[in-house]
Amino acid sequence: MQISIYPPPNVYAFYMAVILTLIQLSSAYLRYLPFSRELSPEITSKLKKYCLLWSLAGLTINFFIFSNGIHYLAYKTATFPGWIAYFLISLLIIKNKFLQHIFVLGMQCLWTFMLHSFAGMVVALIFGSMAEELLHLQITLYLVLFFALFKVERQLFLNLLPNPSFFKDKTLRIYISVFPFAICLGMMVSIADVTFLPTWRERLSHAILPIFFFLIYQSLSAATRQVAEEQLQVENSRILEQQAKKFEENHALIQKNQREVAELQKNLLKNYRTIDELLEKGKINEAIAFIERQTHILDSTRVKVFCLAPLVNVVLSIYLQRAKDIGIKIRHKVDLPPKFATDESDLAVLLSNLLENAINASKQQKNPSDREISVTIRHNGRQYLLDISNRYDYPINFDENGLPYTKKIGHGIGMASLQTFAEKYDAFVDFSHENGFVRLTMYWNDYLSAK
Repeated sequence: MQISIYPPPNVYAFYMAVILTLIQLSSAYLRYLPFSRELSPEITSKLKKYCLLWSLAGLTINFFIFSNGIHYLAYKTATFPGWIAYFLISLLIIKNKFLQHIFVLGMQCLWTFMLHSFAGMVVALIFGSMAEELLHLQITLYLVLFFALFKVERQLFLNLLPNPSFFKDKTLRIYISVFPFAICLGMMVSIADVTFLPTWRERLSHAILPIFFFLIYQSLSAATRQVAEEQLQVENSRILEQQAKKFEENHALIQKNQREVAELQKNLLKNYRTIDELLEKGKINEAIAFIERQTHILDSTRVKVFCLAPLVNVVLSIYLQRAKDIGIKIRHKVDLPPKFATDESDLAVLLSNLLENAINASKQQKNPSDREISVTIRHNGRQYLLDISNRYDYPINFDENGLPYTKKIGHGIGMASLQTFAEKYDAFVDFSHENGFVRLTMYWNDYLSAK
């Protein structure tokens, strides 16, 4: 085995350790990008801190490996397992996304193979061969290529995660997630032998295969996005039909109340006379009881105003009244300003779907006294809070994103609406099922107030 003898050896070993640690950090950064848009600043800061802390340990380990000699055995000993610690850090901090992590790892490895192969070919082209003594040039050129292609890499990995349509079927979800990493394992096996120097043909295949894979993946993603957009248009049409139906229902409710009010107005003089007669006869208690009955009737004909947002108010009026009509106890607290940044129609659609789910779940409760729904919508000037909870004593299945899911045909619209809303407004979503209550809590920023 030929060993590098560049003087002084400790400086050379330290240089190799630094460059390789930077490469490992750059790979960790690429794996972070696909999740970056949905991570809170706290989680992002925690991820960066732990990766940087481990890089100090990784630098020490790499230096120890290379201090015994700069050769392929040392290089592959440091390179092959070097990503594991960074990957585990991401896995532990960015939770409930195991298959996505595996998919991103595979795609990042393919990209890394491509850059290493191009760097090796350039060095071999300049020096006529790729010897162990030129390893430092290859990994240095790798970093040069990484930073030269940084804009391309950032754009590619920011949009890397597959369309949610890919992940609807569990088996397909596993295949898609594992496939890129399986290709990487095959490529790693072919170069694991420390005595083996790749030929030009092998280096070229290592460089071209990831390119073809990325092109095929991007084509599939584009086709899937097109299908998803068409499905979204169909879904939007269905939502518009639902909204029209809700407005008709609300209009009918208002007309009914108006007829009842008109009837009360006709009987108003008669009611005054009745009260007057009761008072003249000294029947004070009966007069008070009569007045209370009339007040109750007036209250029942009044359309409640939950907030000044008309669409949100319509949804709340319809669904909360519907819940009351079937015996569901309602608790609500709504505090929205007259003007806010969130599109009111988006919020109304989300509320209608979530309240529909809550009512359907409450109706399944065997004991009528266990049927209750709580709705809270608040705005503190810079942030919204939406909290909906209902009693539900049956098991619930949660997907890897922590959202309830069902395999029943025609169901799941509420969660699809929730995911669409959360992605559009970068909302934090938390679902829980504890002590017999299903609870959804959402936070998102009011960018209008922030300005």
